[in-house]
Parts: sequence; C-alpha cells; structure tokens
Amino acid sequence: MTSAVHATARPSSRAGGASPIPLAIGLGALAVSLIIAVVVIAGFSAPVELFAGVPLPLVLAEHWWLSLIGYLLTPLVVIACYGWDVIGQRGGVRRNANFALNARYTSLLRWALWPAVAIGIWHILNLSVPLSEAWGLS
Repeated sequence: MTSAVHATARPSSRAGGASPIPLAIGLGALAVSLIIAVVVIAGFSAPVELFAGVPLPLVLAEHWWLSLIGYLLTPLVVIACYGWDVIGQRGGVRRNANFALNARYTSLLRWALWPAVAIGIWHILNLSVPLSEAWGLS
C-alpha cells in the first residue's frame, strides 16, 4: 500500500523556501533612514518657513547628503526589496512546486512601504531647500 502525501506536510529541505534577506534589508533600510531623519532633525537642521509661515526643521545646506542617503534608503531600497521578495517567491514556485512560500515576509514588506514613503517624502522635503539654493532657484 502506498502512503498518501498530506497537504499539511512540510516540504522537504531540498524544496527551498522564501528568503528572509529582502525582508531584513528592507526593514534595515527603513530603520537606518528613520535614524538619519531623527539625527538631521536633532542636530543638523534649522527652522525654515515653507508653508503658510509654519517653520519646519530642515537640513542645513552643508549636510544635505544625509537626506540624500535617507531618500535612497526609503522608499527606493524598501520598494526594491518588496519587488525582490515577490519575484523571488513567485520564481521559487515556478521552479519547484514544493517551494515554501512565506506570505508574512511579503506582508511585512508591504506594510513597511507606507512608513518608507512617508520618511522618503520627509527626506525629499529636506533636499528641496539646500538643492534649490545650490542651483540658484530660491
């Protein structure tokens, strides 16, 4: 008598599974970008009136590169990691039907996109003033 394979059986170790690397890189980029934003606000900013006379603590011109790094980390790296995870998991299933998907990785990265975009907007706003001054647009 042959044994039936159960739907709840775990795939063999040869089947492979979703990689946690995109998740780790994406969440790490989000954390570093948030730290950069806090450091810029705490120590490398000055109040600038942009909208209706409301002063915002924007980066000083000589430290604009901090916001550029923050912008590259969020949202660009986080979005790239989300795409990497989705493509990697779909490709894994195409290559091997026993590939172990991990929807939690994709879900966490999808939720990380929202704060990544918000922090990215903050970094873009920080870049706008020093770069417009450097280019003679202000």
